[in-house]
Amino acid sequence: MLAALLCASLAARGAALVPARAEAAVLFDGAGGIAGLHQFLETAGTKSRALAPYELSRESIALFGPDLLSGAPGWGLDPRGARALVFAGNAYALSAPVRDGKAARKALIAWVGAAGPWSKRTGRRNPISAGSGRSQRAGIVAPQGGSVRLLTASGRGAEMLVAALWRIGAQRSPTRTLAHDRRLEPLLPAGNGKAALIVRGDDPITFAVLELSADASSVVARGLVGAPSPLLAGHAPDASACTESSLFCLRASLGLSGKAALALASQMYLSGTSPAGPLADLLQKETSRAESLVLLSSGIDVSLLDEPKSSLWALHLVAALAGVTPHDRPLDLEAGDGPRKRCLRAEGPTLQMASPCVDLRIALREGDGPALQATADPAAIDAALSRLNAFDALRGSVPATLVGARLLVGGFLRGSAPFTLSGEPDPLGARIELRWSLR
Repeated sequence: MLAALLCASLAARGAALVPARAEAAVLFDGAGGIAGLHQFLETAGTKSRALAPYELSRESIALFGPDLLSGAPGWGLDPRGARALVFAGNAYALSAPVRDGKAARKALIAWVGAAGPWSKRTGRRNPISAGSGRSQRAGIVAPQGGSVRLLTASGRGAEMLVAALWRIGAQRSPTRTLAHDRRLEPLLPAGNGKAALIVRGDDPITFAVLELSADASSVVARGLVGAPSPLLAGHAPDASACTESSLFCLRASLGLSGKAALALASQMYLSGTSPAGPLADLLQKETSRAESLVLLSSGIDVSLLDEPKSSLWALHLVAALAGVTPHDRPLDLEAGDGPRKRCLRAEGPTLQMASPCVDLRIALREGDGPALQATADPAAIDAALSRLNAFDALRGSVPATLVGARLLVGGFLRGSAPFTLSGEPDPLGARIELRWSLR
């Protein structure tokens, strides 16, 4: 059994440390697992200071206690063994092996105590906690799975999250972990290497399990996205379909679960813009039948940014679908029930929707590459958002967030090469690779 555990992927070992209710977890194989990410952040910090390791270290200390980016000096952590950063609702947690229990407990008491007084009657066998709401902190140093581990949490529900971490492997009423989820289990071998990411999805997507690798110039995530059936099939439409895009372009050939995912995405988009009407009804009907897709954007109208759903009007979008219900004669529909007019044209087995209306016809010819190919230009996105100013932030949460984001990471966006995403069919869903590189 020990040999099997040692041979298991990092994702499999890490999933056994994470409560089943978690939305996401970032896993590192010892102190060395974060080395590549540290190198990338050092380079990113030269473009945007907010991303420099010494800046992010303060956030790490506030959320998790130990500063993992600098090796967590003073916390007595073991440089070996799996470490898990856990994201569950509004709380954030850390599970890490300990070499010096006395140093770990001393540092934990100081960290929790910074949030307020805690009861000394708690003792060494129960978690300690202080503060409330977003400022709550909790933690314990306790034996677990044959070793001693540091368990910390912060945010709303931190005390409950630490308690859940603490009960993992308990003889009575043990906490269920992600490793117990049958939908996740077959995906876990994909999360190998020194760092991995597990993210819970929304139906039809179950989970994503990605191996993370990084160096001074790029971050790459590759692995499996789970679904009840393949998300992708065949080859994506030819790259010529993206000629008119400037911000991003996605091309995909869809499997059964991919069609369901597209229908859900279409429903979410329409619910924030025009949930009813002939154009919306036809688009929603045909997305679940489409065999291939091209989605591109050539701009953002920042004057239409306000709250999350209604801000979808700001994007200049063109979506083209192939393999829909054939039309004997061309069908043209228009909708003017929002801040701009949208157009839809159905001709033969293809359908194209544009918001706002544009004089563009995308030819959907089958390509010869992966089933999913997408690219986005961070520098072009930053340029499009550069028209925002401080007064725009008063219109709503979206422009306010974007104004702040550009101040913090605008240099990083301008210094980045185009982001790429590719994917191939897999019986478990899809096998994907995401790559973010710096210029």
